[in-house]
Amino acid sequence: MHSLPGPSILLTLSVALSVVSGAVLHHPRGLVCYEDNCLRSLERFSADAAAFCPAYLKDPSKPVPTNIGTWPASRLSSACNCFEKTAAPAGPATTPTGPRTTSSLTTKKSSVSSPTHPPTTPVKAPTSTSSRPTAGATGAPTSGSKRGLVYDYHSKDYVKFFTNDQKISFGSDWGDSRSPAPGVTLPPNLAFIPTLRVDSNLENNAWNDKINALIKSGTKTIFSSNEPDNAGQANLSPANAAKVYKKYIQPFKGQASLASPAITNGGGATGLGWLASFMAACADCSFDLINVHHYVDRRDVNVDQAVSAVQSYLSKDVPNFMAKYPQLKNAKICVGEFWLWDASDDEGAQYLTKLLPWLDQNPAIAGYQAFGGLWKGNFIKEDESGLTKSGQIYHDL
Repeated sequence: MHSLPGPSILLTLSVALSVVSGAVLHHPRGLVCYEDNCLRSLERFSADAAAFCPAYLKDPSKPVPTNIGTWPASRLSSACNCFEKTAAPAGPATTPTGPRTTSSLTTKKSSVSSPTHPPTTPVKAPTSTSSRPTAGATGAPTSGSKRGLVYDYHSKDYVKFFTNDQKISFGSDWGDSRSPAPGVTLPPNLAFIPTLRVDSNLENNAWNDKINALIKSGTKTIFSSNEPDNAGQANLSPANAAKVYKKYIQPFKGQASLASPAITNGGGATGLGWLASFMAACADCSFDLINVHHYVDRRDVNVDQAVSAVQSYLSKDVPNFMAKYPQLKNAKICVGEFWLWDASDDEGAQYLTKLLPWLDQNPAIAGYQAFGGLWKGNFIKEDESGLTKSGQIYHDL
């Protein structure tokens, strides 16, 4: 029985850097790139960015493609530098190809699938406690909600807007610390979800000590690599992801609920296709949760179509996949990230209004995190005065 932080329930979302995690890309030459929304925008529109960034780095007066968005010059320059250095696969993984698909819907913009730290592109809980996994947390979660918050080093004190929200019970930051940066931390009343990250040698020497300490303080669930099927994220082959899982996640069987690597909703060799190869390489592994991401683009579908796409993916595609693998027999679904890209604030609010009740009432889903996120222009107003319409719906509904 598995679920997200309810009264003593915690789900740990895990992520890996690009050969580390979705939160931070470690390039072999030592460049460290933080996956903020600007870099993720470049990754999502990789074809445009590949043509734009080299010219922009030589001449910052070059016009920015409208689909990449409006960013401060310093931030765009930094993101372009990182994009240039990490555009090619940085790790020993296979590069995903083809567009991401959602059931019968296919986004057309890029082969780079859903993000994870302010990502590129990402769906809820039974009424009986018997269908929820038990998981402790550092601090007492405010409720049995399945709803979580994604935040990172940019989030400042934005978490304060959700501190007393009974709808939120946990948060994750694509790392293994509640405080990813000075002044940024998750309130003690919310469960924290630690994340696995490995380096280009598939190593994380500090992981075991950190997780043992977190388990002692209440952590009960651990997630593995973040979007290993995405060249812009963990970028791991199924075989390497299995090695990482067996070394760093499997040993905690019995001490915490264990989740499969978080996959995109891409098609072909990505998404569930990638996960099938991973399951074959990890046939003797244990899983309590299957972690999936789901994103579609508002320019490709309307709000109702986007909602239907998520529901179809989570009620048909994922369960049908799970039924093929004995190691997933008793697992629940965690939607680590989901969102409707390029939606207006009103459309984002409509999307959540239609989708959240369905997620909350679906007994197969243990927990979820909208990628609205604690960043200005997403769930936080640009002037930092409060929540956007989408953020308010996520807070209240």
